[in-house]
Amino acid sequence: MIKSLIIAITCITALMIGWLLVQLLWKKTFREYISDEDVLAERRSCKNCGCTEACENKRELINN
Repeated sequence: MIKSLIIAITCITALMIGWLLVQLLWKKTFREYISDEDVLAERRSCKNCGCTEACENKRELINN
């Protein structure tokens, strides 16, 4: 029982540290584009129109 608890705590802590490293590396790589505390919040590739094919919003982004 105690072994399972230690494994669970270790895994959760490792996941949290891993996510922190992803956030820090993303912030370091794209620092000029980030204005939010959650550095991955602004990684959108389109304007979230909800379409599933090539649309005007995506074409506009590609052309700019």
